[in-house]
Amino acid sequence: MLEALVEELFERGDAALDARVRELEVERRRIEAELAVTIGEIDRRRSHLADGHRSVKAYVRATCNASDAEAARVARVAAAAAAIPGLVDALHAGHIGAPQANELAVAYANRRVRERLIEFAPMLLDHAERLSFREFRACVQRFVMLADLDGAHDDRDESMANRRARVTNLNGSLHLDAVGGDPLVNAELEAIFQRFCDAEFQADLTARRAEFGDRADEHPLPRTAAQRGYDAFVAIMRHALANHEAGRDSKVSEPLVNILADHRTWAHLLADAGLAPDTNLAGEAVDPFTGTAAPSDLLADLMNDPDSTSTRRCETSTGQILHPHDVLRAALAGHVRRVVLGAANVPINMGRKARVFTGPARDAAKLLAVQCDHLGCGLPADLCQIDHSVEWNENGPTDQENAGVDCGGHNREKHRKRWRTKRDIHGRRYTIRADGTIILPAGARAPTFPDDPTPPPDSPADSDGRPDGRPEFEVLHVWDPDLERRLDDWVGRADGDIDRRCRNLRATAIRFANQCSNTSS
Repeated sequence: MLEALVEELFERGDAALDARVRELEVERRRIEAELAVTIGEIDRRRSHLADGHRSVKAYVRATCNASDAEAARVARVAAAAAAIPGLVDALHAGHIGAPQANELAVAYANRRVRERLIEFAPMLLDHAERLSFREFRACVQRFVMLADLDGAHDDRDESMANRRARVTNLNGSLHLDAVGGDPLVNAELEAIFQRFCDAEFQADLTARRAEFGDRADEHPLPRTAAQRGYDAFVAIMRHALANHEAGRDSKVSEPLVNILADHRTWAHLLADAGLAPDTNLAGEAVDPFTGTAAPSDLLADLMNDPDSTSTRRCETSTGQILHPHDVLRAALAGHVRRVVLGAANVPINMGRKARVFTGPARDAAKLLAVQCDHLGCGLPADLCQIDHSVEWNENGPTDQENAGVDCGGHNREKHRKRWRTKRDIHGRRYTIRADGTIILPAGARAPTFPDDPTPPPDSPADSDGRPDGRPEFEVLHVWDPDLERRLDDWVGRADGDIDRRCRNLRATAIRFANQCSNTSS
């Protein structure tokens, strides 16, 4: 049977294989939902006690021969599915995956936020479908922190009290052990380490180019990423010792950490600290920025505008969630760069390092994302390039609102394959193929763009998220797939880096000429 399946898959085209993966993923989600409901019913009946299992977790561990972690996950999701409205339906319909369901289940297990989580469930389920898993996890963590600020502060204090670090040499092998500490200091340490890793990477690139010249890209780097990390740590220790012995100040001249806060969070933060008025003369609660009526706390503010949950920011630019008190402390100390984001989640104020709206466009644009915008790519934004959502040659402006963050590979592939990008009504950036279809995860429904007509409420979607299978955009130009393949092959046969660049330029010119020809015809 397996051989027949392999043979069948071998004969299928790329599109058919992709469609099959999407079908299997949706089916897996349906099974996860049914498993959660079934385990929940077993728990309700307490029928696991019949065979001597003291808990549902023990029953799953025995019946499914599962690990402790997997048994705990299944039991956790079953408990959440029975209590969070819409969770099991979204999972069964394939709109969200098991990892997203587990994130909500972890939050539900926190008794201090359980009641508020049920209130926010519809909004969080919508985010679970629209956001990448990493973004959704940050969104849930943000909600949990806002729903239990005192508990989050206690966790931070415990981490500070239990901080420790140790470097030991065991039989000639180095062992590092460090846990806990101040979240802001830890973000700074991570940034320092990454900067030294980048220096080692650049040194490898320089050495490879010196040895192989234009054919450098055809050869591997002399060290692996893990080896460069070790050498970066050695360099940090030696630089620290040299600075200490020379009596030089260890304070860095430029901030290493960017802290992002949306304008509403920043306003509440200032008001709670007594640094901005939060009431008018009549004693009514007002927004410290605008003076208009405002809810009394951040969570109430979110209830008034649920869609803003995914754009609320109180974190480092690398995605580390911070307690508001830490953000205020950093702003007062001036040791980090403060970035306040406007209503559209665009940087509007970069503190003392730049004037309002006129900060370095590249730095500001990179703060819009934690990683490459292309679906599934996890390259950090610091290593990515800034791209126009609406292309410059199509009168797209060079500003933060039109900026996108793409890694070098996906930026080049976007132009080579004539992909386009567009933001939906929530500000999320999507990639549109040359045929007008949108690159979406399995089970996700089509996004709504600002210039779209209002879709029917229950419009069905295919595996690419397009209602009734129709392209989201009209294909304006006819493009010969065979010509595209021949161009790709020709560029791929380039002899060296310079030849490849020249061929890429010529291929771009050919595509442009073909596009103009189709337009005129």
